Amino acid sequence: MQTKVSNNSKRYIYRKNALGRDKSVMGHMTGAVKNYIKQKNEQRRLTAKEYRKTVRPIATKPVVQSMKKFNHHSQTSCFKHSVHVSYMNYIVCKKLGLDDNAAAKAGLLHDLFLYDWHGHKPEKGERMHGFEHPNKALKNAHDNFSLTKKEGDMITKHMFPLTLTPPSYKETYVIVMTDKLCSVGEVLDKYFRKKYKNKKTNKIN
Repeated sequence: MQTKVSNNSKRYIYRKNALGRDKSVMGHMTGAVKNYIKQKNEQRRLTAKEYRKTVRPIATKPVVQSMKKFNHHSQTSCFKHSVHVSYMNYIVCKKLGLDDNAAAKAGLLHDLFLYDWHGHKPEKGERMHGFEHPNKALKNAHDNFSLTKKEGDMITKHMFPLTLTPPSYKETYVIVMTDKLCSVGEVLDKYFRKKYKNKKTNKIN
């Protein structure tokens, strides 16, 4: 009888110790995950702060602010779309070790054509908006800012392959992708907002 009690006690102690070790491992894992999330959030915060510092001198100019007047994709203004592209450019190019400052600047100016293209009628000799607006944006950007060749390339070729001349810089290929990703996201955003709103209305009714 004493032997049984002794064995049971040993098993109890072993299980207790094992449970303690499991809790300790889980505690370490949970702590590691929390630290990782904290570090990532801090990195995002610093990246956003650096980005704002980079684009503020350009974004606050009246000509750039005037893009807020023009609707672009769904309910997204031309200014807001340009900020989306600019910020995504900045993050991607920073990750890839490319010119993140040029990426942010060109992203902010790539659609500086300064009119509402919905229902816009091309002037005589002009092609459709999709083909023409990169050159108009480049002209307006040149008129108001000092641009490098790389920044100009990013602005004038961001619609590739619609504009047939291929990009000359890696950063230009980045803006080709980010512009399209942001555009699709902005269009879908309106669709899902509308769908969610209709579902909510149906629940109320």
